[in-house]
Amino acid sequence: MNATPIPYTGNHNGPTRVLHLHTRRGVVAKAGVTVGIDGAHYHEGWGKVAFEIPADRPVHVAVSQGSGQVGVAATVLTPEQPPELEYRGPAALYLAGAIGAPGTVRQRGCVLQLTFIAVASLLVLALILILFFA
Repeated sequence: MNATPIPYTGNHNGPTRVLHLHTRRGVVAKAGVTVGIDGAHYHEGWGKVAFEIPADRPVHVAVSQGSGQVGVAATVLTPEQPPELEYRGPAALYLAGAIGAPGTVRQRGCVLQLTFIAVASLLVLALILILFFA
């Protein structure tokens, strides 16, 4: 993790704290993530990163993959919540990502991806059997 937190760029003169964000790839993932902190955007690699944020008011945190609108997930971190978040990319790039407290975030779309793979495999097997026994 970056030893020095990325400074807060918004207009704030009050107390600050450090948000620890851990980004984890999905089954299919872009090269990196874009993290939005109260509208300021930062392009980061996968893994752990720290941001300085206001300690006395809610902060909007959004994460997407690459520099686009892929795997988007967002939350508002209140002063009462611990300043730790985890982002998990989805199993397919057309799905939303997930963000929340560490250990509570699950990857979206795994069952859907497994279903597609199973159905495609059964169709290929059926086609081979039909061609072989026809």
